[in-house]
Amino acid sequence: MYLDTVKKITDVESEMEQQKTAARAQVQQQLAQADKAGKLLLEKARADAKCKKEALLAQAEQTAAQRREATLHAAEEDAQMLRRAAESHMTRAAEEIVRRVVDR
Repeated sequence: MYLDTVKKITDVESEMEQQKTAARAQVQQQLAQADKAGKLLLEKARADAKCKKEALLAQAEQTAAQRREATLHAAEEDAQMLRRAAESHMTRAAEEIVRRVVDR
């Protein structure tokens, strides 16, 4: 009976060691899967961030181009207005020059 009890204890201890080994292997596998999943998430986040950055950059470039065109257009309109004003004064200035030359 004593040997039978010792054998049962030994069998239970052996089974417990097998379960511990299996549990350790399962934990290692879960850790590896979690690590892989984490790396995939990080890679996806980086790719998403890169796409977002490129989209924002393209949008900023488009906005800058639109502002540039608007500024150029406004500057051209201002230049034309100044030319017209100068031309309207040109006739009067020429008349004044002629008057001064003739009056001498």
